Amino acid sequence: MSCIIIAEFRCKPGRAKDFIELCRTNYPGTRNYDGCEYISVSVDQGDENTLVMTEQWVSREHHRIYSEFRENDGTAEIIAPMLMEEPTFRYLDLTDA
Repeated sequence: MSCIIIAEFRCKPGRAKDFIELCRTNYPGTRNYDGCEYISVSVDQGDENTLVMTEQWVSREHHRIYSEFRENDGTAEIIAPMLMEEPTFRYLDLTDA
């Protein structure tokens, strides 16, 4: 079964648009990355500085490998100053229901 990842990013005031633009730039490569089945980013209706990334990967291991890639390609260093705190991640098993 696929692995669903729900990631929450609390951006510093005024930085959510920069984060979304970075996603817009990086998502074509992410969507073509081995194991990626789906990725999107949404804005919390109650807090425009909170972004929720919804991902679907073949496995948690595929996501781990991708995350290492983003750590090493400099993306994590670009994101860090945009955030108020470390992002949170939830890993879920997709069911057949």
